[in-house]
Amino acid sequence: MYPASFAIRMFSLCLRCPGSHCLRYKTSKLRAPAPLSLTLTRTTASPHRPVSSQTNCCGCQKNSKKMSIQAKIGPSILNADLANLAAESQKLLDNGADYLHLDVMDGNFVPNLTFGHPMVKCLRNKIKDAFFETHMMVDNPEQWIAPMADAGVNLYTFHIEPVEDVAKVSRKIQEAGMKVGLALKPGTKVEEVQKYIDIADLVLVMTVEPGFGGQSFMADMMPKVEWLRNNYPNLDIEVDGGVGPKTIDCCAKSGANWIVSGTAVVGASDQRKVISDMRGVVQSYIK
Repeated sequence: MYPASFAIRMFSLCLRCPGSHCLRYKTSKLRAPAPLSLTLTRTTASPHRPVSSQTNCCGCQKNSKKMSIQAKIGPSILNADLANLAAESQKLLDNGADYLHLDVMDGNFVPNLTFGHPMVKCLRNKIKDAFFETHMMVDNPEQWIAPMADAGVNLYTFHIEPVEDVAKVSRKIQEAGMKVGLALKPGTKVEEVQKYIDIADLVLVMTVEPGFGGQSFMADMMPKVEWLRNNYPNLDIEVDGGVGPKTIDCCAKSGANWIVSGTAVVGASDQRKVISDMRGVVQSYIK
């Protein structure tokens, strides 16, 4: 047994420790990771942590650098001409797209089938420097981690609904060198993702039912976005489904900063203007 004086000393140290990483110190709000960079550098196997210049009493770290999120527009290439995908994707990037959003569906988790890692790898061979996000609408996202990492994916976003151990899958994604995105279907409560924020780089709030394009935007999903932004100011929050010039203000005002847009961008006569205008709206709401 430790002497009483030792126990009192440790208790007082922990009370002074402001670090949210410390296992002895918990608050009602989990720490969100730093904003996601669109660089092609690989992540490490450990959870993403903000830059720190101070070590606290019990070894946890205090964030001394204020982070700021940025507006990012990622067209969904599922709406492009798949027979000419490389050229279509490059056109979107040339017109100002920040990243490419690749929808992967297995026909089980959602009632539709799209493409897999072979196509993603072919696209990466043609487009070397773009940031690729795969939105994994699949029953078993763990199965495709290694193939997608090999294909050159940067951000691996998967749905938490069919996964028993979200933390385990997230760690495997990091170990494979990719960043972690967690996606929520419209019927999933936003609080379900709270326990995993510490290991995530991004949270995707679906604003349509996943599986098909061309659906109407679900404005009643915005309270989820607002809750995430209010609780995690530096978290990258993505919205996907029915987002375009007519709905971008609603998304941006609620706190979304990563915007997936399909037909509204891909089918636009002036892609550059649509992308620029939407990015400007999002940036105008970022404090």
